[in-house]
Amino acid sequence: MTATQTPGGLIDGASLRALFIAAASQLRQSAAAIDAINVYPVPDGDTGANMSATLREGVDRSLELGNHPAAAEVLHAIARGALYGARGNSGVILSQALRGFESGVGAAEVLDARTLAHGLEAAAAQAYHAVSKPQEGTMLTVLREAAAEAGRVANALPASGEGLGCLPVLLRAVAAADAAEEATIDQLPALREAGVTDAGGEGVCVILEGLLAALTGATPRPAVHEAQRPIAMVEGHGKDEFGFCTEFLVEATGKPLDLEQVRALAESGGNRSVVVVGDDTLARIHVHTIDPQPLIDAAGALGTVSRVKVEDMGAQHERFTASGSGAGAGIAVLAMSRGEGFDQVFESLGVAVSDLGLIEKPPAGRIAGAADALRIPDVIVLSNHKNVRLAAEQAVSLAKCTIHLVPTTSLPEGVAAAMAFDPDESAAANVAAMKEAAEGVTTVEVTIAAASRTAGGIDVREGQAIALLDGHLVAAEETPRQALLAGLRRANLTRGSLVTIYGGMDTAPGELEAARAGVEAAFDGVEVEALSGGQPLYPFIASVE
Repeated sequence: MTATQTPGGLIDGASLRALFIAAASQLRQSAAAIDAINVYPVPDGDTGANMSATLREGVDRSLELGNHPAAAEVLHAIARGALYGARGNSGVILSQALRGFESGVGAAEVLDARTLAHGLEAAAAQAYHAVSKPQEGTMLTVLREAAAEAGRVANALPASGEGLGCLPVLLRAVAAADAAEEATIDQLPALREAGVTDAGGEGVCVILEGLLAALTGATPRPAVHEAQRPIAMVEGHGKDEFGFCTEFLVEATGKPLDLEQVRALAESGGNRSVVVVGDDTLARIHVHTIDPQPLIDAAGALGTVSRVKVEDMGAQHERFTASGSGAGAGIAVLAMSRGEGFDQVFESLGVAVSDLGLIEKPPAGRIAGAADALRIPDVIVLSNHKNVRLAAEQAVSLAKCTIHLVPTTSLPEGVAAAMAFDPDESAAANVAAMKEAAEGVTTVEVTIAAASRTAGGIDVREGQAIALLDGHLVAAEETPRQALLAGLRRANLTRGSLVTIYGGMDTAPGELEAARAGVEAAFDGVEVEALSGGQPLYPFIASVE
């Protein structure tokens, strides 16, 4: 029995990682519902997606550790990964809360009630410190109240919880977070006008609830409070007031970074929503500004600038209000995905995502829950794997919404189907068009053989790279690149074919570029694109159209 299955137990590193994996999964499933109530500080409908992406990158970093890490090692990896992957105001604050959690736990190999409480208290303090002008009624308030209650519970236990299990602390922290979140609706005029609680605070509640559910083995309850009316009814700001949501990393070169200097630079020129996090080696900056370029140029004098992301918040808001927070939309698309790169591709197409990670056969209830969380009457589900199709078929009878299944058997098929979606058409018409689009895609998947066998007349040794063409074994080679080329040769490429190669989570950028160049050299007249898919288990997945 693992620590995650022992109610009230101590939490070792491996169990802590499992708890955060569960919390990230719960946040991913709730992201769309959180987006739907996002009105503060800017009503752009992306808080859930940003927090989910941030936590997912942190969790992904922890997967690089061995089988028996210390709790402190797990938190360090999660905090560092979240810092690199932080998206949006809420994501940056979350990354700093995770950094605080790490510092509060210290060098602990195992979490008990005391260290868990210390971690939560430090998480709240660090999150407040990250924000230039902290605002009550936000995720900061929810974090603080959860941490304060955790501290009170731990202090009331014998020896302040030293050596005792974590369940009492986490139980009360979740309850306090939920109560604080309910109160946010009366703390900010924008929330009160819209009839919603704070979106970032909802994200905090979902994470804590996910941790608790994984610790006890229970099914997480829905943590997101529903909007009392469609967000599109809220006026919000004028377009000219939004400016650009600007994010980037600054890495020290030559001398350590001065975070206060970085913060002063970010706050200059009347910039808003300033969040600066990191340390003397790496800083992440989030700011809302009218003109991003002077800020980026000035930051370049302090260190190396990377991962620059600039988004027009006015355009974001227009898209958000046009959709009515999902309340007025009749059809949504939900993709079963694997890997951050594929997640981003689907999201860029306006598709909601449920990232399955390493889960080969998800329960039907998970798919149904993810579809219902979108709060849309009709949901088109892209299964994107042959092992997911059956669960998706079963989810049809479990969901409260109406699920329409497009039985795609690969991620590239899912991408093609998503591109064919037309929001102005009926669900039935879309399903027909999306099935047709998926059928026009040939998929080559490259993975590593787990055992020696003979299949389809091909002898395979354990550890070889094998190529699957639309799910059928067609080649076994010594390297993934060789297997990719062999699979593509069986795909009957012709001049003008478009090949998109998706690199896996362990595929280095240089290896992906080498694969792209190799395909271009091997097939004359073929257009080749290479993207990071981030998928597990498959070094390469390629689509042929």
